[in-house]
Amino acid sequence: MNALFPEIKPFDEQSLTVSAIHTLSIAQTGNPNGIPVVILHGGPGGGRSPRLTQFFDPKHYRMVTFDQRGCGQSTPYGELRDNNAQALIDDIDTIRQFLGIDKWLVCGGSWGAQLGLRYGFRYAEHVVGFILRSPFLGRRQDLQWRFAPHGGAAQIFPDHYAEFSERLERSDTLDPVLAYCNAFQHGSEFEQLAAAQQWSIWKGSLSHLVPPKVAKERFGLGKKSLALARIESYFYKNKCFMPDNHIIDNIDKIKHLDCILIHGRYDMVCKLEGSQMLAQQWPNCQLQIVPGAGHSSSEIGVVDALIQGSNNMANWLSKRV
Repeated sequence: MNALFPEIKPFDEQSLTVSAIHTLSIAQTGNPNGIPVVILHGGPGGGRSPRLTQFFDPKHYRMVTFDQRGCGQSTPYGELRDNNAQALIDDIDTIRQFLGIDKWLVCGGSWGAQLGLRYGFRYAEHVVGFILRSPFLGRRQDLQWRFAPHGGAAQIFPDHYAEFSERLERSDTLDPVLAYCNAFQHGSEFEQLAAAQQWSIWKGSLSHLVPPKVAKERFGLGKKSLALARIESYFYKNKCFMPDNHIIDNIDKIKHLDCILIHGRYDMVCKLEGSQMLAQQWPNCQLQIVPGAGHSSSEIGVVDALIQGSNNMANWLSKRV
C-alpha cells in the first residue's frame, strides 16, 4: 500500500484579487520546475489543506492549491455574492495565467472533480490530463440520492437521516436543500449554527465506509461549518449553476485527454453509477473501483489508488516531453 507523502510547507503563497469582492489565497508546493498540477478542494465551500498535496510526489510535481471564493483564507469568508460555478471555473484559469503556466494536470475529488471537469470543458487547450476521485455530477438524481427522504442515502442511513430532517417542517421535506439554504441565510445566528451542525453531520455520516464514532465532534461545529454549509446549500439550491446532465452531455470536449478516475465501491455521497457512465463515454478514462471504500479520500484503499495514479500520470507525462 502506498502511504501519503510527508507534509511540506509551500514554497510560495500569494493572494490574487479576482473580482470587486473576492480575493483568493493561493499556495504552491513541491518542485517549482515539476509537472504543474492544480488540486481543487471539495465542497462547494470547503477549503484547501496540506493533505491535498500529500498524494503527489513533491520531487515530480509543482502543486497549486487555492481556496475557492468564500472559502478558507480567501476573502470575504462565506460570501455568496458574485460566487457561482462559472466564476470559479474562470478563477482557475486566471490563476494559471497569473502563475505563468501554459498547461497543467487537473485533480479534484467530489465537488472538486466536477469543477475540474467543467474547467476542462471550457479550457481544454490548457489541460494535459485529469486525476479525479468520486466526481459529484450535480444531476437532479444525485441531489435526490443524498437529500430526498426517498433517496438512496436516506434508505441506507434512516437513523441519521431522521436527525437531519427532524428540524424541518413537514412541507420542507419535499425540498430539504431549499429549507436548509433558507435557514442559513435568514435564520438567527443560533438557528444557522444549529442547522449547519445537522447539515455537516449528515454529510460526515455518509463520507466513510464505517462512519467514525466521533462524527458529531468532528463535523458541524463552529462558524467554519456554517460557511461551508451556506455555500454548499446555495450551490445545490441553484443546481450547481448548470443544466441537468451537463457533465455527461459535454464529455466529448475532453475525451481526447487522459483521465485516471477513482471511486470507492460503497460511496454514499457520490454514486458510483456516475463514474461508470463517465468511463463508458470517455475512451481515455481509466476507472478504478476501490473495494472496501466509501467516499472519503482518507480511506486506505483510496489513498493507495490516488498515489499510484499520480505516480503513473507523472510517468506518462514525462515520456511525452
